[in-house]
Amino acid sequence: MKTILHEYNNGNTHVTILNDGTKIRSYERTPNILFPETIDIKITNYCDMGCKYCHEQSTKEGIHGDLSLLLYQLKDLPPGVEIAIGGGNPLSHPDLLFFLEKIKKQGLIANLTVNQGHLKSYLRSISYYIEEDLIKGLGISVTNNNFTYIKSLLELSENIVYHLIAGVSKVSVVEDLITLSNCKILILGYKKFGFGIDYYNDSIRQNLVEWYKALSNLRGKCVISFDNLAIQQLKVERLFTIEGWEKFYMGDDFTFSMYIDAVEKKYAPTSRSLERKSFTEYSLLEFFSMRNNYERI
Repeated sequence: MKTILHEYNNGNTHVTILNDGTKIRSYERTPNILFPETIDIKITNYCDMGCKYCHEQSTKEGIHGDLSLLLYQLKDLPPGVEIAIGGGNPLSHPDLLFFLEKIKKQGLIANLTVNQGHLKSYLRSISYYIEEDLIKGLGISVTNNNFTYIKSLLELSENIVYHLIAGVSKVSVVEDLITLSNCKILILGYKKFGFGIDYYNDSIRQNLVEWYKALSNLRGKCVISFDNLAIQQLKVERLFTIEGWEKFYMGDDFTFSMYIDAVEKKYAPTSRSLERKSFTEYSLLEFFSMRNNYERI
């Protein structure tokens, strides 16, 4: 049963977030918002997976961000704002539990994105975060069709979203995922950024074409959403009526959202933005107020 998790006013916009992750905005004329609804945060650049397309360029030599300093940047955000925590491997950060406890007290909604390859090693920790209500949503970057540990987590939470990268993930994996209960899939665009620049090749281009062709046949099989880059690369708008697009499209990058690199201590419009600003230059809300001066990426 759907229930209201949070409600808040942001400028002239009323936001309602349901316990299944659904977000509803209501406003008159044009939204005039004062703070980001969602912040994508990189808390570490350490990762041992060695993904050759990693846009964050995370490696075993990567370092962790200062989460006490990050908490100070988040202090002015009201309850209900969503924090998408990632890395690198965010599960490797020694202060992750401390961070989750602090932002829960602040009323922020924590969502955690992890690599499927880390589920076995960190299953106990992830289960604890879910059981203690420290994370509301879990994003799993799917890399294979062994769903043993995913099934274990599904016994604890229905708010699990499977992340697939257009250009990397095979379209056929969707058929495997829909065998799981309450299937929700987020399709991410291929980021020609970081390691993704050199890894981009004919195979990636062909895979993007396959995703483009397959989208119309995937509708109705499960809940599918897209990041803005995938919307652009796969031309998702073609699948909607004008009215449908106006209803479901959640806005351009850096309109309701932003990115923080807690390792480099910098703000940016998105994780692939070249122009970034230091914590020492601006507060979070000051940076967000500058969004109309940034070119949309």
